[in-house]
Amino acid sequence: MDIKYYSPDQLIPYDKNPRKNLNVDKVANSLKEFGFQQPIVVDRGMVVIVGHTRLEASKKLGLKEVPVLIADISPEKAKAYRITDNRLNQDSSWDYKLLNFEMGDLMDNHYDLNNLGFDETEIEKIVAFVPTFEKANDLVEEITEDIQAPMSQVRMVQLFLNSENEPMFKKMVESLQKIYGTSNLTDTVYRAIENENANSQT
Repeated sequence: MDIKYYSPDQLIPYDKNPRKNLNVDKVANSLKEFGFQQPIVVDRGMVVIVGHTRLEASKKLGLKEVPVLIADISPEKAKAYRITDNRLNQDSSWDYKLLNFEMGDLMDNHYDLNNLGFDETEIEKIVAFVPTFEKANDLVEEITEDIQAPMSQVRMVQLFLNSENEPMFKKMVESLQKIYGTSNLTDTVYRAIENENANSQT
């Protein structure tokens, strides 16, 4: 793969690109955090095939050059590739159980979840997502108001929430919020993680 670097101004956006919902700000934040991990693909005339949003984000960031792959394909295939790439991006969905645990691992390492491209409301819902377990009650015999192990209790919050255990869940959250002086689940989780890490380092 022969990737070369060009000024963003040398690349020509395709004026008939049918995909219009460009998340330029989110992609710009991603480029700042992770850098370019895939090139912009253009045809032999330097017209963009794939990477319109990355190009606009690069301009927004004032980048002097961007990685570019010149695709040696026919105009028909370039058109088909452009449509196919946009369409395939629509066919993705989330396994929220796995996403919840992946975000939990990032939070454990104090990573800023705002860099992931989700807004705050989405992050809070994902962090609060709890899978359903057939034998959830087997995980603990009793939950008391006196919470001594913050991190384990936060994990229990993730595991316990379902319609039957909702009162127990609310009681647990209220107890944690009293301990940390927080008002929402996301802040409470962050505080519990900070406290757990502080305890583990002493």
